Amino acid sequence: MIAYIISGSGFGGCVDYVTRRKLEEKLYKEQSKGLKADERKYEPAKRLASGLEAHVSGAGARWQSHQDPPQRNKGEDIIDHLSKDWKLLSSSGDIRIYEGRKAMADDIARPSRQRKPIKDPVGHISLDFHPDDAPKMTDELMTEVAQEYMRQMGLTNTPYIVVRHFDKAHPHCHIVFSRVDYDGKILTQTTNFKKNERVCKALNLKHRLTQGKSKLNTDVSKLRGKDKIRYPLVHNIAGVYIRPEIQDWNSFLIALKQQGIRVKEKTGQSGKTNLYYCTGRHEFWYKKLDSFFSRENLELKFKARREKQQAAKTQPGTAPQPKPQRQSQPKSKQPEPIVIPPLPDIVCGVRIDRLKQQAYQEGKFISIGICDPGGVVPINHWIWYDFDKREPVMSRTYPYDHKIPEAFQRQLASKQSPASSSQGTGIRFSSPSLGGNIPEEQGFAHDRGMPDDFKHFLELHPGMSFEEAKRRFKDEQKAKQQRKGPKLH
Repeated sequence: MIAYIISGSGFGGCVDYVTRRKLEEKLYKEQSKGLKADERKYEPAKRLASGLEAHVSGAGARWQSHQDPPQRNKGEDIIDHLSKDWKLLSSSGDIRIYEGRKAMADDIARPSRQRKPIKDPVGHISLDFHPDDAPKMTDELMTEVAQEYMRQMGLTNTPYIVVRHFDKAHPHCHIVFSRVDYDGKILTQTTNFKKNERVCKALNLKHRLTQGKSKLNTDVSKLRGKDKIRYPLVHNIAGVYIRPEIQDWNSFLIALKQQGIRVKEKTGQSGKTNLYYCTGRHEFWYKKLDSFFSRENLELKFKARREKQQAAKTQPGTAPQPKPQRQSQPKSKQPEPIVIPPLPDIVCGVRIDRLKQQAYQEGKFISIGICDPGGVVPINHWIWYDFDKREPVMSRTYPYDHKIPEAFQRQLASKQSPASSSQGTGIRFSSPSLGGNIPEEQGFAHDRGMPDDFKHFLELHPGMSFEEAKRRFKDEQKAKQQRKGPKLH
């Protein structure tokens, strides 16, 4: 479970949202059209029965009741509503829940009218639960968790309602309350995000709920409106960020522009500058995408990236040594080596450890868990190096067609073989366990390269890692020796 804190200025609009007023009105119109269609079927019969109205007054009254629309903001709209997407779970004792939405909003707003108006007097908190907790998340348990959350946050002595929604795959509910309590005190706890995190962890431990890192994961297939634009936008921005050549803010903006993404900075009345990412006619505040995408954070990451690359260039032993010139015979032109630059240490808030960094630089694909905007459950994102475009690629789709070029595999094998032998941790193919078939000068010791038969083995198995190839090659050599039988002395 995680709590997502929101503030607002209109009590009526917030109550209408959590009680799905627009959906209710839409369903009512559809129902009214159906009733009118049914009545038209019986219009000829009503004409014939015009002289017998006195005898069928009861039926006429029932017919007339269908023509009168239900009165808005009455109890039946809140309790016996048409939509099955929401349910009123709990409320404070002074809320007139049977008199409609307007009465409920007025009762929640009442304390805020007893003092000088404040900005965003509406308290709105969304409690989102992990989909794995859905089987045990009854109305009673959700109500208990919501009320405990308010008590531990100190959101007491104020009117409130708790409404459960059923419109998404994960269980969640909304708490609407006044940020001014009955004594006229402002409830500043709604800006205490550290306390919110501590309370959520405590409740998760108590009720054995799953802890998240952000908002819960949303079923992408059900997204509508701006969300359909927002999710791909996050992936595109992250894909630009992980490119190692992006080392400052200006190059980041240029790369985004090439992807059709614009960046705007707007200064509000308070003097604070807000960052917006725009695509087409849509623009999103960076916090609606991911707080990682703030300008301050990105510039810090770019600075660290520049310093790391500069340190790698100046580190002793890393600079290429001048090769001795051989005048005896002309040098054949060697193919240009393929160099895979390392990934940033942190990608979208996820740290890339040493093993994943090494696997990526060996041309393999790696996976990291990134939360989508509107998600708490990390979703696997695959990152690999595109040898054709010479740049990293990140996608949520498993890279079935990813292939490592044979030239890069041979280059990688030639680099790894001397190191494995010199460190003493690799396999010595001249070991007696192999029957002594491979002479010492053809082994991996003393930096003398790889045996020709092992090179041939690598060419026959291009998709195999170097360590796996050594192991398989050793097994094959051992099997050959066993088939030949013991050596005669």
